[in-house]
Amino acid sequence: MPSRAAMDKRRGRRQGEPVSRDVVLRAAKREFAKHGYEKTTLRAIADDARVDPSMVLYLFGSKAELFRESMKLVLDPTLFTAQLATGDDDDLGYRIVRAYLGIWEQPETAASMVSMLQSATSNSDAHEAFREFLHSYVMTAVTEALGGADEARLRAMLAATSLVGTAMLRYVMRVPPLSTLGVEQVVTLIGPTVHRYLTATTDELGMEIASL
Repeated sequence: MPSRAAMDKRRGRRQGEPVSRDVVLRAAKREFAKHGYEKTTLRAIADDARVDPSMVLYLFGSKAELFRESMKLVLDPTLFTAQLATGDDDDLGYRIVRAYLGIWEQPETAASMVSMLQSATSNSDAHEAFREFLHSYVMTAVTEALGGADEARLRAMLAATSLVGTAMLRYVMRVPPLSTLGVEQVVTLIGPTVHRYLTATTDELGMEIASL
């Protein structure tokens, strides 16, 4: 029977200090932001993190899983749940839009957000990883903050259509005039739609709750 040391070596563990998942995730975030999903390799991520490539596989299993996990460093659902839990409902949609646009406006996260959306629309593995990330991480948290029912999930998804669509046109495709407006102008334009999705009655939204 192989020794424990031999088994650990095959799995990718190295001698000495254990490798932190966070170190690898931060390296992955940087590489995906620079090169996108398709052109980023596990070896490049390993080199950035200064670990053996087998360690990356040992910790995450695949590039797609690493892509999904690294997104958590960029898009934290508490950004939205905090807005849902505090403040006045009268300007909820505006606060959500302003907080979301803030991620895209920050240099340290903007490149990662652009890469995330571009990769999700151009590569099937990245698309599936992004879909799973939104479903199990972001949408689940927001849905629970809205009450946890099927209606809450639909409301969260409707709001996401405005947020993601705006980001795609403004930051990824850079289509004017949306790309040239100031942040507060975009908040003023998009905020009412997101607010309606989150706060309007089911009758006002035309929802058939029984069919959800």
